[in-house]
Amino acid sequence: MTVRVLGPHEHGRFSPDAWGLLLSLRGSGAIDGSELEQVIERALAQFEGRIAIDDLRALLDGTGLDDGHGSSGRVH
Repeated sequence: MTVRVLGPHEHGRFSPDAWGLLLSLRGSGAIDGSELEQVIERALAQFEGRIAIDDLRALLDGTGLDDGHGSSGRVH
């Protein structure tokens, strides 16, 4: 598995907790590499300033992905 490194335009936009959540979802297999990229792009487009873990949870709520605080994982 590869590790996603933030680019210069992304650095500082994600709080450490939010970035850790994304990496843990990727590491657990809840999302794959392309889904990770989609979540990152959506978060950058939808939120101004720093992206907090609560922002990501709200974003993931509509995707059917389990952030570790939800119930089931992917919705098929």
